[in-house]
Amino acid sequence: MLSKLALAAALFSFMASSLAAKPTTIEKDVTVFGFRLHYREAGQGKPIVLLHGLGGDGSRWEPNIAPLAAEFHVFVLDEIGFGQSDKPLANYHNGMLSEFLVGFLRTLGIQKASLVGNSMGGFVAAYTAVHYPDMVDRLVLVDGAGYKRSGDEPRRDPHVRQIQNGATREETRELLLLMLHDKSLVTDQMVDDNFVMRLRSSFTISKWLDASENGLGGITAEEMRTIKAPTLILWGKYDQLAGPPERTGERLHGDIQGSHLIVIDNAGHLPQLEQPEQFNNLVREFLKAQITSRAQ
Repeated sequence: MLSKLALAAALFSFMASSLAAKPTTIEKDVTVFGFRLHYREAGQGKPIVLLHGLGGDGSRWEPNIAPLAAEFHVFVLDEIGFGQSDKPLANYHNGMLSEFLVGFLRTLGIQKASLVGNSMGGFVAAYTAVHYPDMVDRLVLVDGAGYKRSGDEPRRDPHVRQIQNGATREETRELLLLMLHDKSLVTDQMVDDNFVMRLRSSFTISKWLDASENGLGGITAEEMRTIKAPTLILWGKYDQLAGPPERTGERLHGDIQGSHLIVIDNAGHLPQLEQPEQFNNLVREFLKAQITSRAQ
């Protein structure tokens, strides 16, 4: 009887310690430049900020927060104009989003952080690494980095632009099917959630797309080559929105000295959602290896 009680006590202790070890995610707000920014916070250690793409919010990182927070202090920001953050009527572009990111870090007293950005979030991360290099520790660019559009470059397909700021559920579904390699992931619930998410940020999306087409907030190849932060480029093999890795991914790899490019199979524009375990392992290994090498 005693052995059974001891076993039960040991099992209870193990379960309790396991639950206690799992990082708790807390929802918070902070005021930057007079506007409210919403974010999630979890874990301890070196700070990393996860930056979502156009029309998204912090929920785009749901499968990644806890695994990364097991070893790092994770901040998941609803960028200005998106999610539960304020949405001022402004001319949105990467420069503005970067200013609010830097203001966010300074307000929280974070002198330097690693930035993990997907799509537009990658644009903002790269812009910050160029213009505020002292605040960027490590850089992970996921299917996006924000090259400045040249005058002779063809305009974005107007239909793709339309569904990027879709005003119907069907347009939202079409965009998700374009973004995700595994089409079975596009459920009615996902469509509904993303439809509402994009409608809340419709003004922001429209302004950002206008700015992008006009070259505002973009980064030249020369500026990209100035990035000194250790950089990991992760690219979904079947990205139909930003293009295949041999296009922009290889270009980034060539311009950012010492960068690493890894192509993630069976993934499209959102590899952090389609292949979360591989994604999380790659990010953890990159950040830990770089931190170890710096300490030596």
